[in-house]
Amino acid sequence: MQDHLLNLYSLVKYELEKYSNLLELLYQERQVLVERKIEDLADIISEKEKLIYRINSVELERDDLLAELSAFPHVGSKSMDAATLIELAEEPLKSEFVDIFDEVQRVRTEFEYVNATNKELLLSEYEYVSFLIDQVTRIEEPGETYEDDGSLRSPVGKGMFDHRI
Repeated sequence: MQDHLLNLYSLVKYELEKYSNLLELLYQERQVLVERKIEDLADIISEKEKLIYRINSVELERDDLLAELSAFPHVGSKSMDAATLIELAEEPLKSEFVDIFDEVQRVRTEFEYVNATNKELLLSEYEYVSFLIDQVTRIEEPGETYEDDGSLRSPVGKGMFDHRI
C-alpha cells in the first residue's frame, strides 16, 4: 500500500506543478489585461487550455489510484481525502503529504484570488469597450444633420461626434 501512496504523492506533486504553471499564466493574463494588450490574450488562453487538458488527465489518473487505495482491506469505508491519506502513510511520506497538501491549499487560495481579479478586469474591459461603442454610435438619434434652411441642426444626443469642438 505504501507504494500506491508513493505513486499518489508523485502524481499530486506533478499535478501541483501544473496548477502552479496555470497560476503563472493567470498572472500573465492579469498583466496583459492591466496593460490592455488584448492581442496577447489569445496566446495565453491557448496555453491555459493545454494545461487544463493535461490537469484533467492527471486528475483521472489520481482518481484511479484513489480507487485502488480504497480497495485495500484496512482502508475500509473511509473517504479518500487528505486527512485519510496522511493517516495511512508512514513516515517520511506522511510529512511529505502534509507539506504538499499545505502547498495545494496555498496554490488553490491564490488561484481563486487571481482568477477572480482577472474576471473583474475582463468585465471592466468589456464595459469600457461597450461604453466607447455606445458613445460613438447612437442608434436612437434622429438622422437629420441640417435644418431646412441649410443651417446646422443642434445635436440632440450625447454621442461623441454630435458635439462641436
